[in-house]
Amino acid sequence: MTPAAIAALGVEGVENYIKTIGLFRAKAKHLVQTAEILRDRYNGEVPEDREALESLPGVGRKTANVVLNTAFGHLTMAVDTHIFRISNRTGIAPGKDVLQVEKRLLKLVPQEFMLNAHHWLILHGRYVCKARKPECTRCSIVDLCEFKKKTT
Repeated sequence: MTPAAIAALGVEGVENYIKTIGLFRAKAKHLVQTAEILRDRYNGEVPEDREALESLPGVGRKTANVVLNTAFGHLTMAVDTHIFRISNRTGIAPGKDVLQVEKRLLKLVPQEFMLNAHHWLILHGRYVCKARKPECTRCSIVDLCEFKKKTT
């Protein structure tokens, strides 16, 4: 689907497609606004520039990094709450905020793994190193983890 087609759907039309996800009304509004901007300013193309991406409605640094990494192959790291948690919990890339964690992961993760590395880390944080009840017995890096002493 093109940005022009998404813009033509309007907010209610987009809501029908995404109503099962959280905050779907706000997301639908942002999607339509973004589609209009892409159609009008960028000839229907997603820009390959962080500043341009972050200027789009609902797009912050994390989303810009996902787009840059996944769509354009930039070696960057998208840090969400899962990655922030496991980076601090395990001691792999501790930081006070997501930007600090992002910078540390960029230095730590070898370039050959950087493409899509955020997906692997997110999945680990979502299904193994969970916020409330981490499953340390299932963790492949439990021997390196600094958090295990708190869960045993």
